[in-house]
Amino acid sequence: MSLALALAVYGAAVLLVGVVSARKASRSTDAFLVADRGLGAFRAGVALSSTVIGGSTTLVLAALVAAKGLPALWLDLAGALGLLALGAFLAPRVRATGATTIAEVIGRTYGGGVRKIAACLVVSAEIVWFALLTEATQTVIVATTPWDPRRVLVLTAALFVAYTALGGQRAVVGTDLFQFALMVAGLLFVALPLALAALARTPPPARLLTFPTGPAFSWADVLALLVLVGLPHAVGSDVWGKLLSARDEAAARRAAFGAAGAKLVFGLATAAIALAGISLAVGGPPAQLFPRAVFALAGPALAPLLLVALVATMQSSADSVLLSAAAATAHDLVPGAGVRFARLAVVAYGAAGLAVALVLNDLVETFRLGYTLFASGLILPTLAAFLPGVRVDRRFAGAAMLLGGAAAMLERFLHVAGVDPVLAGTGVNALVLTCGLRRGSKPGP
Repeated sequence: MSLALALAVYGAAVLLVGVVSARKASRSTDAFLVADRGLGAFRAGVALSSTVIGGSTTLVLAALVAAKGLPALWLDLAGALGLLALGAFLAPRVRATGATTIAEVIGRTYGGGVRKIAACLVVSAEIVWFALLTEATQTVIVATTPWDPRRVLVLTAALFVAYTALGGQRAVVGTDLFQFALMVAGLLFVALPLALAALARTPPPARLLTFPTGPAFSWADVLALLVLVGLPHAVGSDVWGKLLSARDEAAARRAAFGAAGAKLVFGLATAAIALAGISLAVGGPPAQLFPRAVFALAGPALAPLLLVALVATMQSSADSVLLSAAAATAHDLVPGAGVRFARLAVVAYGAAGLAVALVLNDLVETFRLGYTLFASGLILPTLAAFLPGVRVDRRFAGAAMLLGGAAAMLERFLHVAGVDPVLAGTGVNALVLTCGLRRGSKPGP
C-alpha cells in the first residue's frame, strides 16, 4: 500500500466515525461535549491517554533529546507525575462536580466573571495547542513525503475539524480507540524494538546519556518543566473534559492512572527512538528527527503503517483541544447556545489554529507558547479552589489569571526579567492569589 493510499484510508475511517456519531451527538450539548457522561474506565483511560500523547510526547521530546540528552525525558515525566497527582487527589472530585467544563468548575468557587476569564484563557491556549498539533502532523508527513507543506497543513487541519464538528466527544473518543491502537502497534510493537536493536549495535554519544540532569539541562530546567508541563496535566481543560465524560468517580480515577502509565511508556519509547535516530545520523531539522528515525528504522515495507501511526498520534490530541475550546465557548461564554453553535465554534477555532500555525511555523516555540499561557494563568487559582481551608477573593482570583498570563507573555516575547516565562507568570499568579487570601469557609467547586 502506498503512503497516499494509507493516509486516504485512515482519513476516510475517522470521518466515518464522525458521521456515525453525529446523530447521537446532536441530541444535546451534554451529548456533544461530554458524550452523556457514559465512558467506562477503559474507554475514558484510552481517550485520556490519546489526548496526552501527541506532538509534545513525540516530536518535541525527540528534538529536546537531541539537544539536551536523556534529561529531556522530564518533559514526559512531568506530564506523568501530573496525571498521577490528578488520579490520586483530584480526578474523583472533578467528576463529582457534574460540571461540563473546567471553567464551570472554577466559576462555582469564584463566580461568573472569573468563569468567563477562565473560559477565555482556555480558548486562547487550545487554539495555540491546535496549531502545535497541526504543525506536528505537517512535520511528520513532510519529513517522509515530497508533498507541499502548506497543502498538508490545510488538509490535515480540515480533517481534524470535520470529524470533531460532526460527532463531538463521541467522535473524539471513537477515533481515540482506533488511533491508540495504531500508536501502540506502530510505535511500541514495531519502531521501539527496532530502535533498541539499533542502539545495541551503535550506542549514542555518551554526553546524551546523563540523567536526571546534564551539561545542557539543570535542576532549574527540571523545575520549569514540572510547572510548564506537569501542572497542565493535573489541571487541563482537555484532560478534565475526559474525566467529566467518565461514568463515575472511580472510572475517572482509573483513567488518570492509566494515562500516567501510557504517558511514561510512550515517553521512554520516544527517547529510545530519538537516540537510535541520532546514532544512525538520520539528519534533517530537529523537529523531524522522530519521524525520520522511525522510517529509517523500519524501511519502506512498514512505512505506510508507521506514517498512519504517527499521524494518529498527533490527531488523537488535536481533536480534544478543539472540542475543549468549543465547550468553553458554547457552555461558559455563551451558555445555552446549543449543539449547532458548538459545531460552528469547532470550525472557527480550527481556522484560528491553522492561522497561528501558518504564522509561527515553529514546533517547539508553539509548544512553549500554549503551555506557558495555560500554566501561568489558570492552574493555581483552579488548585486553590480544591484546597481545604483556602479561600481566595474572587477579584484576586480573576486578577491572578490575567496578570499571571500577561507576565508570562511579556517574558516570552520581551524577555523583561530574563527568567523562564512560565516561572515568571506562575510567580505573579501566586503573589496575587496570596494577596487575595481570606478567612472563612468557601463554596465547593
